[in-house]
Amino acid sequence: MEYVFYYVMAQVASIFLLGIVLFKIHNSVNKQLSQVYLGNLIFVLMLYFGAEIFWSIVDGGIIASTKPLLYLSNIFTYVLLGIAAYQWYLLSEAIQKNKAIESNATKLILSIPVWLSTILCVTAYRTGLAYYVDENGALVGGRLYVILIIVPFGYMIAASVKAFGRAFNKDKYAERNLYFMIGFFPIAPIVLGIAQAAYWRAPFLCYGAVAAVFYVYTSIQDNLISLDPLTQVNNRNQMYKYLTQKMKNPDPGLSLFLLIIDVDKFKGINDTYGHIEGDNALVMIADAIKSACQGPRNRFFVSRYGGDEFVVVAEMGYRAEATWLAEQIRTNVRKISGEHSLSYPLNVSVGIAQYDFSEPVSIQSFIARADSDLYKQKKLNAG
Repeated sequence: MEYVFYYVMAQVASIFLLGIVLFKIHNSVNKQLSQVYLGNLIFVLMLYFGAEIFWSIVDGGIIASTKPLLYLSNIFTYVLLGIAAYQWYLLSEAIQKNKAIESNATKLILSIPVWLSTILCVTAYRTGLAYYVDENGALVGGRLYVILIIVPFGYMIAASVKAFGRAFNKDKYAERNLYFMIGFFPIAPIVLGIAQAAYWRAPFLCYGAVAAVFYVYTSIQDNLISLDPLTQVNNRNQMYKYLTQKMKNPDPGLSLFLLIIDVDKFKGINDTYGHIEGDNALVMIADAIKSACQGPRNRFFVSRYGGDEFVVVAEMGYRAEATWLAEQIRTNVRKISGEHSLSYPLNVSVGIAQYDFSEPVSIQSFIARADSDLYKQKKLNAG
């Protein structure tokens, strides 16, 4: 019974800390889909911690430990734990921009394990398949109790495996850090969840869950700070940081290139079709640039430089590869009008500069070289 006070205090502290994060998300401006799913996860976890408080009060004998209360307290904890893991899976897919999880049909299919574990919990009072109360008044796992464990851990492990698989995909280098973040998320809840399974009156799991949520929340906030809100590519400040690092640390066997990309006749799109359509065009162009910059051997950093200009920092072996990348970007952008049935053409000009490590220059000078080449390209396109 002595453990109840400390167990309850741990759950209350966890609810308080997650409540702060939920409040920040609720009051944030321009919420992303990932933030919405994170808010859902936090809300379910807060309910779960509340259920854990109820369970500890029943288990510790603070209120009469009747058979119905024993069943009820475990229904809440197991069902909410499964829902929380399901919400994490949705969140991980949202962070990775998987559009499929926006479909209600897909979400319903993915929730089937939660419904199965819920049915087992709710019917346990009569069937005893998930758990039952023995003659000594103790709760004992039933024949299908393992399903209640597999469901939450299964969602988290599945999310991690998919994220790590994408991280090691040779064509997904640009998003690798994001995938690793998702892959490592369940480690604390799983390890501390196993510890709590061994010492089930110690509140290990709530510590792991709170640590994991704070890890994801801070990662999402870092992304919001570093990303251009419209196109979801890196912003100018992040480009400066990245470029500064690369200019100081050459990679043996690779040259450093900077490609500056400017949308041809973009002002005409804004004037004729409006700024909303202009913004849509920039989003599609950013996606086309990112698509061109996926590859197994090269290293790319895509950013929005400002207005209708983008910058790609690339490490490649030869200038011919940079020239090929520039052409690939132009080709991808030209395809947009046909693929999206636009009433106007989209084209870009690309300027290229190669950094000379033997004669270092400032970032501004390096960008100016690419800008000078861009000016030549635009004159050729106009002529």
